[in-house]
Amino acid sequence: MSAAATQPLAGIRIGAAVYKAETHDGVVSVRGVRYGERLDPSDRFSALGAPSPLRPQGPATVFPQAPGSLDWLLGPALSRMPQSEDSFLLDIWAPEGAKDLPVLVFLPGGAFISGAGNVRWYDGARLAREGGAVVVTVNYRLGAFGLLDGVGGAGGAGTSAHPGPRNLAAGDILRALSWIHRNISAFGGDSGATTLAGHSAGAWYAYVLSFAEQARGLFNRTALFSLPWQPPLNASEFAERSGLFAAALGAGDGAGDTPGDGHSTGEILAAQAAVSKAYAGRGLGLMPAADGELVPSWAMDFETAAAAMHVDALLLSSTDDEAAAFLHALPVGAVGPEQLAGFIGAHFDAPAEAASFIEQRHPGATDHAKLVEAMSLHQFRLAATELAGRADQAGIPATLLRFSVRSTLDGAGSPHCFDLPFLFGNGPDWQDAPMFGGFPDEAFDDVSDRLRPLLLGFVADGVARTPEGRPVARFDPKNPALYAVGETGCSTAVVEPELLPRR
Repeated sequence: MSAAATQPLAGIRIGAAVYKAETHDGVVSVRGVRYGERLDPSDRFSALGAPSPLRPQGPATVFPQAPGSLDWLLGPALSRMPQSEDSFLLDIWAPEGAKDLPVLVFLPGGAFISGAGNVRWYDGARLAREGGAVVVTVNYRLGAFGLLDGVGGAGGAGTSAHPGPRNLAAGDILRALSWIHRNISAFGGDSGATTLAGHSAGAWYAYVLSFAEQARGLFNRTALFSLPWQPPLNASEFAERSGLFAAALGAGDGAGDTPGDGHSTGEILAAQAAVSKAYAGRGLGLMPAADGELVPSWAMDFETAAAAMHVDALLLSSTDDEAAAFLHALPVGAVGPEQLAGFIGAHFDAPAEAASFIEQRHPGATDHAKLVEAMSLHQFRLAATELAGRADQAGIPATLLRFSVRSTLDGAGSPHCFDLPFLFGNGPDWQDAPMFGGFPDEAFDDVSDRLRPLLLGFVADGVARTPEGRPVARFDPKNPALYAVGETGCSTAVVEPELLPRR
């Protein structure tokens, strides 16, 4: 960004708050907008209230987190950002002169323990400029700070004031959406035409909020990129993790104490890491728990969820080889026929049929590559297809996309996260990401120019559109198909057969 092309603006006023902004190449950006403040500033686990108009913006920080497990794929951009427990921030981009434009709100992922909306990966300038939309990215609390609520002990009952899980991270997002709904018109957005989008853990939150009554009316459409099939923790699972966290933190049995009070950020992150280590190979250590309010126990029952949704359209997208990102550390030689058969048998009700499909799709491949396929199917691709079908049954039009472009990184295929540079169209911001290194500029432009209009069309009117403006057909369970984005073009393709994933 050259200094000559960037000009400060006088500011945008909302009541007593004045927001500093700048413009570059026809896009106004407003960074570090505070959407909330803790009701109790002395309690790091406090719920949020309205931000003070005396502090409308803050420096570019991210919530406390350890290095992410996908840094080998994504690069160092996130780890280089300063951290703060007060990072309740939004970034906003809008075309100059914007008025009553549709709004795209994006929630980043990171396995519920890392990530940030204001990392350079998610620069929304190009989407705002080309899509005639206001783009907003959101930070929310991570890991123990947003999931455990300071609880501890074998009972996992929470503090005396707040029994049980409160899902502070989901509450942060809800607070951000409320702020956007009330104030986005000052930045040129139409609060009545808002799309909530998310990737991975961000998609999980966007999905849950799509049927949460507390979020009704705050957005109209939902775009889910790499939504994982991940049921919320039940009471016993939450209690076990809370007890492990308390023990690792040295909080004893938690009686009379709130684990986390009086401990440093580093100590909390270390205790959090101990919980994650305890569940290595068995799933996520920390993730949202069913709370009976914002996050129901039936969250991953797609039929029930679709019937409860308060949105009028869904966009669902996954990559070909999602699980390649998670199985990279597992040596190829460590996966043999027994390990592959064990996974398929545990995760599919018709294992012989699933194994046959995987073999046909990857003839002669290593068992490691077949395990990537099996996990990608179970956790992501079949889940997207099932949700699309349930949404259609509930009268909600759904569009099913598949990103089939391969990374140049050896063994990565088309992994989790690889669609993001193409979706935002900001290749230079990803140049130090190993998954993106060496990808030809011309090929990047071609793919990105085909992917962005799909999202932007959906943001405009709920219909994904090709660069030529043609609508992509909604998902039809009677003739199930998806729209695939490849390196050399796009095409309609049949979905995988009903392989009966075990849920």
